[in-house]
Amino acid sequence: MMLKLYFLGKANFEYKGEDITERLGNKTIALVCLLILNQNKYLSREKLITYLWPDSNEDAAKYNLRFNIWMIKKNIGTDENGEEFLYVDKERCGINEKYIFYCDILQIMKFKPGREDSIEGLLALRASFAGDFMEGCYFNNCNDFNEIIIFERTHFEDQRVKILKRLTELYEEEGDTEKCEEVLKEILDIEPYDEDMALMMIRLYVRSGKRSKAIIYYNTFRNRLAGGLGIEPSEKLRKAYEEIKAASAELSEKDVAGRMSRKEKSRQRTIKKRKREQDEIHVVSDCIGQIKYFWMADVVSKLSICNLFTCSSYLDENQLQALAYIEPEIAGEMEAYPACLIPDVRVARAFIRLIIAVCQEWKLIIEIHDKENMDDVSRLAFEYLLNEKIDTLHFL
Repeated sequence: MMLKLYFLGKANFEYKGEDITERLGNKTIALVCLLILNQNKYLSREKLITYLWPDSNEDAAKYNLRFNIWMIKKNIGTDENGEEFLYVDKERCGINEKYIFYCDILQIMKFKPGREDSIEGLLALRASFAGDFMEGCYFNNCNDFNEIIIFERTHFEDQRVKILKRLTELYEEEGDTEKCEEVLKEILDIEPYDEDMALMMIRLYVRSGKRSKAIIYYNTFRNRLAGGLGIEPSEKLRKAYEEIKAASAELSEKDVAGRMSRKEKSRQRTIKKRKREQDEIHVVSDCIGQIKYFWMADVVSKLSICNLFTCSSYLDENQLQALAYIEPEIAGEMEAYPACLIPDVRVARAFIRLIIAVCQEWKLIIEIHDKENMDDVSRLAFEYLLNEKIDTLHFL
């Protein structure tokens, strides 16, 4: 095609392979933009003036419109069939429906998800998005036209998400999990609070055997909701997470997990010894470096199920909230579950406070498996406790 018009990103016009953008003024580009957005109808000269020269007197506004129409005709010639780009009469102006040309936004405007969609076609549409619609454009004293630009930016972003969602469906049908993950990340960059896409990402990780990655992503998304919107994930998303978490122990134990039955593993992973008469608690804990807070959460969980005490007997409400943030099992001891992002330092302090309080009444032995894989936040808390040299606290 002899004429190619690009409005996604910075506006760019090419005619016969030559960039003609610099020859056109901003108002000329804006005029073409208005006509493209209304391709299926002609706009009155009065309407065009209202959008682009609202503050000019009548004579000046009419002259400006005539001049910009002339600029378009001067720089955009006929197509392969000799057709003129513009249709112009005394009252109206519009794009000649017979004129053959390419325009990125026209392809996007036409898109509707359907069975005839192909990966190749969707990838071509995806590649059209070089940036926001009319990127960097703002027209002084043209409030109505600026509102159109803002509205269309939202519209084209919505179309982009539809294209990407359809692309994930086709990649899923083909079993291409890597490409599907790539596109899902792109969608979530645009719509960071889309729970359906987050759930799809989590399920994709599970199907790919990446349960740890699914847990990490859930926690990341949950923190995003809490920090950005002050809300918790939906019940559907929480349920999916709990199902993954229930099965994650099998994945995380590495070589040991492969050799132990679930019953035996459960027996050894909870309280190994509970010798009340000797005032001793012995717990076995695990580490997964990729999962934030995992070691601390595991210790809290093991302590909470020994039934020798409640965390609330040692901690205030704020400290309970901090630990419930990493280990929801203790949320039952609270008046309200935390619905906001808890800082790492607050979580670590609450954990340290719990361990120190327990050690004032008990001899606590914490056996640590795979200590080299301990996550960073847990390691800081562990090193702090180690440096405290508490007589009744022993790490194995």
